[in-house]
Amino acid sequence: MKTTSFVLLAAAACSSLALAADPDPVTRQLQVYPKNLARQHVGSNLFLYNPSNQTYVPSEASAAWLDDDVTTGWPVLAGKQHYLVALAEPELVSNFSVSAKAADGTISLYAGDEPGAPGAKSWTPLAENISFNSINEKKLDKPFTRFAKYILIETDLANPGPLYSLYLYGEKPATVYDMRQREQAIDAHAIFGQVNDKTAFNANGLFTGSTMSYANSPDGALAWQKAIDDNPDSGVAISASTNEAGAVIKYGSAQSISRVALLTDGTAKGKLDFFAIDDPAATNSLEGKTPTVSMVLDGTTNRSSIDFPATHATQLAVRWTPDTASDTVTIKEIASFGDESLNTWEVGLKPEAVAAYDPGSRNMGEGKGGKEAKEPIAEGPQDPIADFRGGSPYLPGALGFPPNINNRRVQFLSQ
Repeated sequence: MKTTSFVLLAAAACSSLALAADPDPVTRQLQVYPKNLARQHVGSNLFLYNPSNQTYVPSEASAAWLDDDVTTGWPVLAGKQHYLVALAEPELVSNFSVSAKAADGTISLYAGDEPGAPGAKSWTPLAENISFNSINEKKLDKPFTRFAKYILIETDLANPGPLYSLYLYGEKPATVYDMRQREQAIDAHAIFGQVNDKTAFNANGLFTGSTMSYANSPDGALAWQKAIDDNPDSGVAISASTNEAGAVIKYGSAQSISRVALLTDGTAKGKLDFFAIDDPAATNSLEGKTPTVSMVLDGTTNRSSIDFPATHATQLAVRWTPDTASDTVTIKEIASFGDESLNTWEVGLKPEAVAAYDPGSRNMGEGKGGKEAKEPIAEGPQDPIADFRGGSPYLPGALGFPPNINNRRVQFLSQ
């Protein structure tokens, strides 16, 4: 029996268990949106391979590429480079994309159960030498299926610019996660190396229980969630309005927000007004309300963000006023941020979902001609495993690798 078939069967069975465990029909519908696993708030971390001493070292890019803000960026290094995404635990992964400035060159992806050096036989190819721009804000045309603890990203770019976000998807829907306080506080800088607490948690992410409760798009409630699904390959077109909102986000719980970040189609010109509404009653009316903050889109960039004094809110309403009355704006991603810190908060599976997605019951197979887990391990010399700097720090929840004592924080780059 092929491992691929077994893995797909196992994934389908576990997904069915999760669906059955959730009695809420609305939440069950939202399970079509997978959780992005390339996020520090679920324990993932990023490293750069140093060929001179054959080590993986913490990368300053991790704070920008693995946060929830699609406007924070860090440049990709030119030439052939190897970036390692270390997941908190083995996951069934199936697709990948980036959000970045367009660049000439290729990208390759490999999956493994150990952090082998680039080129080691322990790496299973998932996609090789594909155009970097072909997965820029677009998922791979050919999904894969592989259990892995590590994802090796090989880039070979001639003129790279900033990369703003990594997207790694698997079997688990975003709605089977929740955001909660850690049982024990951690030193996020010691564990992850580079972090930015201001943008680590999207307060309106699906994993928080938030939803897009209204949009003046005719696509329907399920499609409206494409604006908050942590996927730049989809979005919601918002039309002009005056005394009513074009879109409303209902937070899973009351928030204190102080930043909004936005990814759009980049061509729209006009003004977006944001209303932080502290009222549990659902409403689309903006009658008598004053915008908390406004953002002008000039059609030259698809990324915009704005900071403002912390404001208590249970809902976030958006109004679009275009320069040309008939123009819509496509919101690919909208995120709002408060003051939650990686030191004291985390994102993890809900208790009822833990059993359904228990990795201990899985076959650690792959999606491209791999072997069954029951087959004996081949004898002889093993592939070299890249060394890691540092000792053995306290790693709650199997987070990351040895720490980086450098506490520099992410830079905000314009496109």
